[in-house]
Amino acid sequence: MNLLSPSLKALIRQKIKDAQSLWRGYVFYYPREQDSEPSSDYCYQWSEMSTAIKQRSGSPQVNENRLWNMQLAAKGVDGLTLNPEQIFDFWNRVPRPTLANGFREGPTLVGNRLMTDVGGGLCQISTTLFQALLWANCEILERHNHSIDAHGDTRFFTLGQDATVAYGYKNLIVRNNNQVPLRLQLQVFGEQALVVASVWGTEPKPVEVKVSSEILETLPAPHTNGIPGWRVETLRSAWLVEEPTAGWQVNYRTLDVYQPHVKLSQNLSQIPV
Repeated sequence: MNLLSPSLKALIRQKIKDAQSLWRGYVFYYPREQDSEPSSDYCYQWSEMSTAIKQRSGSPQVNENRLWNMQLAAKGVDGLTLNPEQIFDFWNRVPRPTLANGFREGPTLVGNRLMTDVGGGLCQISTTLFQALLWANCEILERHNHSIDAHGDTRFFTLGQDATVAYGYKNLIVRNNNQVPLRLQLQVFGEQALVVASVWGTEPKPVEVKVSSEILETLPAPHTNGIPGWRVETLRSAWLVEEPTAGWQVNYRTLDVYQPHVKLSQNLSQIPV
């Protein structure tokens, strides 16, 4: 396996993950209906989340490419209908990030290194979608946090509420376990520097939802110029509107670890691909 190129490794790993999805039966629940035009059928907003698009240092082209990649990925998701029990699979909706598929080079976290690579910026799309689906009380089947807190206080997400993706390695998979058809809206606003994801239903959301993340432990930075790591617990609780006496019930819990690291270079124009 070590003799194979990174690109071929990723392709092989993705084929393995595709086989796992087939074995689990996920593929039989993938949605196919997509219409980005507004629909009066989906008039109840279940959730809306936004993340700010940060301008990273380096050449302006790096930031432009990152924005381009996010807009390209959004086309495969915006207007997607998730009927009850259907499953959203990020890599089923977003093509493999290659130049041939129209993606460009942008900042990407690979392991514990910040690099420029084709498809940089996609983690902001997956993170914003994850947050919207989490607040819509959908079932999270697969989700991964970033390995490190690469940008520290300038991060675009709350610790414990991110969702990184890497073709062949990490995916975001979510099931609509509600009894109501849902529609995803995903928009990338370049001028406002904002990614907005929302979930809409044909009926009102039957539950109240709250999400909280707590830092349980700070992992010391390895160097004075480093960024500490974290152990973070995230909980989602739901309160069924029709059964108010049932109270809040925790239905999602994760414990994420972000490893401490030496501060990464932000001058992406100087980082090799």
